[in-house]
Amino acid sequence: MSNELFSSVRNERMYEKIVVQLRQLIADGKLKPGDRLPGERVLSQTLGCSRTSLREACRVLEAEGLIISKPGGGRFVQHVELDTDSRFSLDPIDMLEKSAVLYFLEAREAIEPKIAELASQRATSEDIKKMEAVLLKMEEKLKYPDENVEIDSSFHLAIAEATQNFVFVSMMKANLSMSRQVRKQTLSSEERYLLSLEEHRAILKAVKNKDGKEAIKATCLHLQNIKENVLKNYPT
Repeated sequence: MSNELFSSVRNERMYEKIVVQLRQLIADGKLKPGDRLPGERVLSQTLGCSRTSLREACRVLEAEGLIISKPGGGRFVQHVELDTDSRFSLDPIDMLEKSAVLYFLEAREAIEPKIAELASQRATSEDIKKMEAVLLKMEEKLKYPDENVEIDSSFHLAIAEATQNFVFVSMMKANLSMSRQVRKQTLSSEERYLLSLEEHRAILKAVKNKDGKEAIKATCLHLQNIKENVLKNYPT
């Protein structure tokens, strides 16, 4: 693949510019389903960004279902079923219909407690370090609400990866992609964000202690608080 496709980016919040550029390349058909992105070192040099910024951008694109990472195989563009305009400009009003939000939460309640339980049994030291790093970023970036959503998503994805089960990872990516607008709403206030951070810490503590029951309990409490927040913002 020619590096001429990519343009150097300069911005304080670098990862957002990278996301926009890669989205546009996919929208224009210059990056096609099945295309393998250049390696991390090469692509970061071409874009003029750090590898950390590139990884943050790729996490966003993975959560949206636009690219997929294959262990040891690099990152690939995925097949996009929806037309580009509808994919990148989902109407928040439609996405935030109360019934739809509750359906998303119902799905999460069905799978995330089990994911947390398995993570507590199977998480490696590297998995733990990754989750700890995500929580540190959550603490550092309280000033940037848009980034908070992406970092929050990264934590849930890291929990899924700790199960060592690629099916759970795929399910979590799909869920996070569909509910991205919902998550912006549930983390809209600083008070709720701080509470969510504490809930994440409790989940991580249980995983680190290899306490499956406590991991389930902490995850259920987290999801219940999200539901209560949604119901409060969307009264009948």
